[in-house]
Order: sequence, then C-alpha cells, then structure tokens
Amino acid sequence: MRRSFYIILIGFLTQSFLYSGEDCSISTEGIYTASIDAETDGHIRFYSDGIVIVSTSVKNIKDVKTWFHKDNIAMVLKGKYKKKKCNIRFKVKGETGEQSFEGSIMAGSITVTITDAKTKAQTQRVYKAIPL
Repeated sequence: MRRSFYIILIGFLTQSFLYSGEDCSISTEGIYTASIDAETDGHIRFYSDGIVIVSTSVKNIKDVKTWFHKDNIAMVLKGKYKKKKCNIRFKVKGETGEQSFEGSIMAGSITVTITDAKTKAQTQRVYKAIPL
C-alpha cells in the first residue's frame, strides 16, 4: 500500500512538472489587438493553415472586423507563423515594409518583440484576443 502511494505521488509530481497548465493555444477565431497610441491599434490575425496577417488602424474594432481578413491580404502585412509550445515567431511583409515577431502565448494574449527589418528598431507589445 505504501509503495502504491509513492508511485502515485511520483506520477503526480512528474505530471505537474511536465504540464504547467498554461493555455498556449492560438485563436484562429478572432483578432489580437494591442494599443499603439491614443488613436491607433495594432492587429494580428492567425489562420489554421499557418497564415498570419498584421496591420494597424483606428481603434474601432467593429470597423476592423469588416476588412481585416484574407480577402484583403494585399492591403496588409502577411506571412507564416510557427508555434512551438508557448512560443511563437513569424515574419510578415507587404507594401509598407517587413517586420519580425517573436514572443510567447498565454491565456488569450500574445507578448511579442517586433523588429523592423529596415531600421532594426524593436518594440514590445501585448496583444489581447478579441473574438469575432
């Protein structure tokens, strides 16, 4: 009986260390939004086929929902994302430039460092998921 207790205890502790309980899923059913300034938000949208689109716009999410999708991919920065556990990385490019995103996913938000390809300037943002 004592041996069974220790086996169960070791199993529980091992599982606790291997699974942190974090929600590292990416929502493909919404738009991730981060405030840039008083008038502008940044937006990221992920698709299940690995496509990611990025843009900025005014702070009216109802308006953003009408145009921020694959049908308008020529108007936004686009690329492919790679997710490994709770980490994400992607490069996007379009007519207005190229950026690299690298960061982590946690419970409905993404914290990223964004690097501009031309200037090498970096900024950090936290994007929150907004359901469609």
